[in-house]
Amino acid sequence: MEAAENNHLDAVKYLIKAGAQVDPKDAEGSTCLHLAAKKGHYDVVQYLLSNGQMDVNCQDDGGWTPMIWATEYKHVDLVKLLLSKGSDINIRDNSPEASGGKSNHK
Repeated sequence: MEAAENNHLDAVKYLIKAGAQVDPKDAEGSTCLHLAAKKGHYDVVQYLLSNGQMDVNCQDDGGWTPMIWATEYKHVDLVKLLLSKGSDINIRDNSPEASGGKSNHK
């Protein structure tokens, strides 16, 4: 995860070829794809998606997808890449605003 978050593409490639899991989650439910998208690491995101093992629409504990993270941090090139890989722009996060501001309170 740290290799992806810190833009160490060669280390990411090595670890995956050595059998490392690509989809474990950290304490916030983020995968290496979330972390790389958040930081704007285009080459790492592209590589992670190239092997077909990552779900481009995976959600972290807050319901955020890599697309939401890339959009939040204005990584336009990553938004385009994620769209080309099938990212669903209609997935909502878990915030009250995403559900129309409705609450369960009466």
